[in-house]
Amino acid sequence: MTGQLLSIVLFGEGFLTGITLTAMLGPVTMTILRYGMQINKMAGVWAAIGTWVSDFVFIAGTFWMTMTLSEWSKRPDVRIWIYIVGGVALTLMGLWMMSTKRNATVEMNKVSKGSYTQAFAAGFIVNSMSPFTLFFWIGAALVLHMQSENPLWYYAGLMLSLAMGDFAKAWLAPKLTSWIRDKYVYWVQVVAGIVIAGTGVYIIGMGGFEW
Repeated sequence: MTGQLLSIVLFGEGFLTGITLTAMLGPVTMTILRYGMQINKMAGVWAAIGTWVSDFVFIAGTFWMTMTLSEWSKRPDVRIWIYIVGGVALTLMGLWMMSTKRNATVEMNKVSKGSYTQAFAAGFIVNSMSPFTLFFWIGAALVLHMQSENPLWYYAGLMLSLAMGDFAKAWLAPKLTSWIRDKYVYWVQVVAGIVIAGTGVYIIGMGGFEW
């Protein structure tokens, strides 16, 4: 009974952590909203799926190689390049989103599989290129290694809440277009680009402090 209770507690901790993460208005959220508003809700879902796949890759990698990754990521020279590479990638993606033409919005009857592939790739890249993603999953793995219960309970709770939150964002994003005129939908993309590029510049700046 005690073991089951601890497992439920661990699941709850993961669920609450996921709620906190999904509530943040960061690059991942803006990417999901951008594709959900400018294409359709399924494109937003595919962008969210891209972030989930990225998270699963990080979960698997950091949990099984935690000690190596932890020591490796603490080296100043390595941390600098993690920040710089991730920051530059996010900055370039943000600038690309801001430079998209005003009339580039995809109409519902013109959606192709390529649109969904692009949404998936954008979600995967934005999540993977953020150094915070790596450091968060390393920290989670280190803590879980000290727990006596199965860490899958924590990961299950966390990913469930992330999936629910991101799915809700993607599904509700197109409804915003009924309240916002087309020209403002375009500016949503610009704002998303600014947030992502700004995050990239901030990360590069953090790398500078590591120098």
